[in-house]
Amino acid sequence: MPTTLEEAADAFYAAGNRLLAGDAKAFEPIWSESDDISHLGPTGVVCVGRRAVMEEFAQESAMGFAGTLVADDRRTVDMGEVGLLVCTERTSGMTREGEALQRDIRSTTVFRREQGHWKAVHHHTDRF
Repeated sequence: MPTTLEEAADAFYAAGNRLLAGDAKAFEPIWSESDDISHLGPTGVVCVGRRAVMEEFAQESAMGFAGTLVADDRRTVDMGEVGLLVCTERTSGMTREGEALQRDIRSTTVFRREQGHWKAVHHHTDRF
């Protein structure tokens, strides 16, 4: 489990790439198990609570988007028990219908230190 914010960011985007490949379960260990988590992702759905967030990831992983997710221009801020990751998410790939997609979106992820490990508690993206 990540003990630095940089490790947490790496784990977050590694799990994001696995989600694009159809594996939503990759997000489970890196997100807090607390029910105060939230996700405002690229689909526009607002999810609050662990169950809702994990269900949204399951739906996103089933969309059939084969591609890659890269976090560019990463900046982290460690505030002790809370940490921030701000970056540009660059997604590219193909839809199930064969349409090429390339998207750049702004992203903020909030992490909380839980038992010495950084866990995601909030993720927000929006288009430029």
